[in-house]
Amino acid sequence: YLMSLLTIAQAVADYTGFERPTSVVGNTDPIARQLLAFINRQGKQLMRANNWPILLKEHTFNTVNGTQSYALPTDFDRSLDGTVYNRTDTDQMTGPITPQQYALDRYGTAASGTTQKFRFKASSNALKFDITPTPTSAESLGYEYVSSHWNQTSGGTSQAAMAADTDIGILDETLIEMGVTWMFKQAHGLTYDEDFRQYQLELRQSISRAGGAPVISLDDARRLTVSPYSYNLPDSGYGAV
Repeated sequence: YLMSLLTIAQAVADYTGFERPTSVVGNTDPIARQLLAFINRQGKQLMRANNWPILLKEHTFNTVNGTQSYALPTDFDRSLDGTVYNRTDTDQMTGPITPQQYALDRYGTAASGTTQKFRFKASSNALKFDITPTPTSAESLGYEYVSSHWNQTSGGTSQAAMAADTDIGILDETLIEMGVTWMFKQAHGLTYDEDFRQYQLELRQSISRAGGAPVISLDDARRLTVSPYSYNLPDSGYGAV
């Protein structure tokens, strides 16, 4: 079943032998406030621990003639390598490039090349998607990224931190509970070694289960998608005289 912020906090309190809180958000009790802080810290750490499929999103936007920098999604945490494409000309963009590569492309060459490159560059105190050479027309670009929103309200609105007792996790709440348990016990001088070991084991298992994995073939990979009797056909040109 889905665990809420309150039920996660109560489970940790029950497990560690502390009095369970009847509320968390707005509660002035030090234990309740500490549990809230640990739950939000653990959620953020888990979000950054893996490219969880449930947190993957796609962002598309259109370029504007003469505009070099573009805003990132409000819940952007990090991009996925190899997913940035100019979808108008079906060409993969190069990047993210380093500041040195960016400077060379912008200022160290007599003329801009034809291959679009990108980097994440600060502008007006915000990280932007920066393109070089500067676009000269309207084109559709897109990429996948990891969302920083690891939880949601009871109404389904995703967010980066739990702010109400009824908020629920997008990431696995049991994993959050296990992480908060060892952190809470450590903070109170209790033995937490076994709790930490179990948490690390569960985390590794959760990462290995997330999204599945591709089949790795030691033979011709085409055997996975075509008849086993025709796996040695060439990619093109067969049947030609």
